[in-house]
Amino acid sequence: MKKPKKAASAASTATAAARLHAQLYAAIPSFECIEGCTDCCGPVPWSAHELKQAGLSGPPAERDDQACVFSLAGHCGIHDRRPLMCRLYGAVEDLRCPHGRGPLEPLPVEAGHELVRRYKIANGMR
Repeated sequence: MKKPKKAASAASTATAAARLHAQLYAAIPSFECIEGCTDCCGPVPWSAHELKQAGLSGPPAERDDQACVFSLAGHCGIHDRRPLMCRLYGAVEDLRCPHGRGPLEPLPVEAGHELVRRYKIANGMR
C-alpha cells in the first residue's frame, strides 16, 4: 500500500506545482517580441516542474556564448514551455527589452519581485 500513497502524493504535488506555475504565468502581461530576436535568451533558473514540462532531467548545459540552448535560429525551441524568468523578461519595469518591446502596462518592479519570491519559495530556491 505504500506505493499507491507515494504515487498519489507525487501526483498531488505535480498538480499543485502545475497550478502554482499557471497562476504565476497568468500574472505576467504578454507582448510580442521582434520576430527572430533572442537577445534576452540566456541561462535562467528552472524549477522541477519547468524541467519536466520541457522534457529535461536537469538544467540545460550553458553554451560558451551564454545564450540559451533552446535559442535556435532566432526562435525559442520551447517557447510555450519556457521558464518563469524567460516569461518575465520584458514584462517587468526593471527587466525591459533592449529593443523597447513590452506590454502596454509592464508589471511594477515590486509585483515582478513578488512573483519571483513566490516562485523561489514554492520551489525551494534561495
